[in-house]
Amino acid sequence: MELIIHFKGLPDGMDLDGLKRGLDEVLEDDGWLTGSGQSAEGGYVELELEDERRNPKYGILAVKHYLRQNQFPAGTAIELAGVSVGIYE
Repeated sequence: MELIIHFKGLPDGMDLDGLKRGLDEVLEDDGWLTGSGQSAEGGYVELELEDERRNPKYGILAVKHYLRQNQFPAGTAIELAGVSVGIYE
């Protein structure tokens, strides 16, 4: 299952590489990075969540918790199957 994180900015002291490292640690064997990009307007990180051996909801909840815990700005959203939801909703 593909999950895309859309962000307008990163928390203070974090860069895109730091975000990717953090997500890699959180997901362990439950998902992996497939793409990313950043511009002045914001950025995105694409992840593929494991869904054959384990329910992907665990990966979704882990990513959402990681983003909240690191105080990502309001407006940060995760997209699943074309539906975007704010991380604070």
